[in-house]
Amino acid sequence: MGVGWKRVHVPRSEAKFGKYASKDDGSSFKAALLSGPPGVGKTTTASLVCQELGYSYVELNASDTRSKNSLKEIVAESLNNTSIKSFYSSGAAPSASMKHALIMDEVDGMAGNEDRGGIQELIGLIKHTKIPIICMCNDRNHPKIRSLVHYCFDLRFQRPRVEQIKGAMMSIAFKEGLKIPPPAMNEIILGANQDIRQVLHNLSMWCARSKALTYDQAKADSQRARKDIKLGPFDVARKVFAAGEETAHMSLVDKSDLFFYDYSIAPLFVQENYIHVKPAAAGGDIKKHLMLLSRAADSICDGDLVDRQIRSKQNWGLLPIQAIYASVLPGELMRGFMTQFPTFPSWLGKHSSTGKHDRLVQDLALHMSLRTYSSKRTINMDYLSHIRDALVQPLLSQGVEGVQDVVALMDAYYLMKEDFENIMEMSSWGGKPSPFSKLDPKVKAAFTRAYNKEVHLTPYSLQAVKTPRHSTGPALDSEHSEEFHEDDSQSDEKEPDSVETDAMIKKKTKSSKPSKSEKDKESRKGKGKSCKK
Repeated sequence: MGVGWKRVHVPRSEAKFGKYASKDDGSSFKAALLSGPPGVGKTTTASLVCQELGYSYVELNASDTRSKNSLKEIVAESLNNTSIKSFYSSGAAPSASMKHALIMDEVDGMAGNEDRGGIQELIGLIKHTKIPIICMCNDRNHPKIRSLVHYCFDLRFQRPRVEQIKGAMMSIAFKEGLKIPPPAMNEIILGANQDIRQVLHNLSMWCARSKALTYDQAKADSQRARKDIKLGPFDVARKVFAAGEETAHMSLVDKSDLFFYDYSIAPLFVQENYIHVKPAAAGGDIKKHLMLLSRAADSICDGDLVDRQIRSKQNWGLLPIQAIYASVLPGELMRGFMTQFPTFPSWLGKHSSTGKHDRLVQDLALHMSLRTYSSKRTINMDYLSHIRDALVQPLLSQGVEGVQDVVALMDAYYLMKEDFENIMEMSSWGGKPSPFSKLDPKVKAAFTRAYNKEVHLTPYSLQAVKTPRHSTGPALDSEHSEEFHEDDSQSDEKEPDSVETDAMIKKKTKSSKPSKSEKDKESRKGKGKSCKK
């Protein structure tokens, strides 16, 4: 950070962010984002790096006010700071040093009125900062972090394994003169959920009265001091299929509890990621691997049937059974090594696209109803592909000359330009591009100009019709309101058709000014009366 920051960012140069960054070592970024679970050493790492490179730093966490205005003041003060050490070490008056850093801890907790506008101001500071900024968060998938991650060098801290923590903790216990057997240390680490900071705190507290700790004491104390944490869906999916000491101590109830972190989306994560696991029970045998995949898929299907009973009949007492079929059994069958990071369920996006296509087909069926007299299902299964070919083939074979034929076909079926685009979108299968995208841009432009130049008559309204709301008054009860509507219907039936009630006929209104002939008649009448007198 020290030499690279001076070489890259002290000269006036614009840093590139995200995918436009030139190197993968983070030298083009002005900020770093450290993300990971609590207690794995993010803040300690940031402070040690600053001390190693001779940087003084200002740390802000969730207990500080980090609004838009306060961040401006803190950064301005950091640029003009001088440490006490440099003040006393140098004989002359020390000048403001550029070796400052800003540590923003728990940026995913910047919320509320006190931190209003803090994230946007932090992004603005990163763009124009003259000092390195280190941001830290626990939940990298938090909505507030999605906009910040594009401007930071992404450094992810993983939760260390039990074996890694165990070696360091046994070394600390030996130096402190503590006698703790290795199995007891395993229970302490698992009770703290692999939180290094929590393990150190528990050791210092339990060994205050005695320098020796037995296995039974460690197990009982770790059960009482078990750390309850909120796991995200990605962490749950990883833990369902994890193997080793992390899940060896888990009972059936503990494995079922993973499902209840979020029972609405947990089955989707299991269904999406179980094929990316290499099960330890297969031992590298492809045939056994396929058999385990088949059994896991059958269990997921059974869980889906139970979920249908829960949703359709509101029988929420079946949730524990769904947890067994949709999470516990697939996890036990496929327990092993996950080859990639858990992926988000693609079913949600496909379900949304299905609903959108269903609405579009419904609109097409209504627009073409006077020609096809067909249902939505018939339009989707029998008409779409043929109408697509009939609309695109003249443009492919004849080019600009086939534009009028396509416009005439659209008018014959009362299709709009939006319907044309929807047909091209819905009739494409398997991610293949639509045939309309292969056309020459000149032909597309000619088709658009020809369609927009003409007026197209449609038997349906192009705008949503708003029904007027009749105010019946609060004093009317149900009986009076029914009589009121009956009287209206009777009056509508008895009212004959007339020119005044026909909305398609405009009646001429008499002008308020008299015409010239009327003026002449009135003047003649006035002269006749004067002659008689």
